[in-house]
Amino acid sequence: MAFEIFTRKIMRTGAPGVTASKLGRMAINKRATQYFEKNAVEFVLVLWDAENKKIGIRPITKKDPRAYRLKYGENGNGAGFSAKTFFDYIGLDVTESRPMPASWDSEQEMLVIDVPAEYVKQQSDQLPLEPPRSSSRRPAVTQ
Repeated sequence: MAFEIFTRKIMRTGAPGVTASKLGRMAINKRATQYFEKNAVEFVLVLWDAENKKIGIRPITKKDPRAYRLKYGENGNGAGFSAKTFFDYIGLDVTESRPMPASWDSEQEMLVIDVPAEYVKQQSDQLPLEPPRSSSRRPAVTQ
C-alpha cells in the first residue's frame, strides 16, 4: 500500500481572515472575530465596494431588516452567517471555498475583506436576465 501526504487547501493562519464557503456561509476566523466578540455583537450589515472589490462587515446595535445574525462557534472558533444571496449578488465564485484576508478599519468601524479579482465573476460571465416574453401567440381560432 502506497501512502501519499495530503496537502491542505486552506492553511490556518494567525492573521484575520474570512472564508466564503461553497455552502454559502461567510466564516470569520478567530482572529477576525475578536473585534465582534469583545462588543458582544449579534447582528452585522454586509457592504460591497464593487470598484475596489472589498466586502465590509459592520456591527450594529439596533434591529435592521438588512442585518445578518452572527453565530459564534461553540468553542470560540470564530463566527459566521449565511450569505448565499450576497455571494450571488456580487458574483462571487464559490464553486470552492475562498479564503480572503481581512483587517479591521477603525475609521469605518467594520471588518474589511479584500476579495481577489479572480474570485468575482465579470458581469459578462453572469447569466443575463431574460427579457419578458412577448405574447406572440396567434389568437385562438373559433368556429
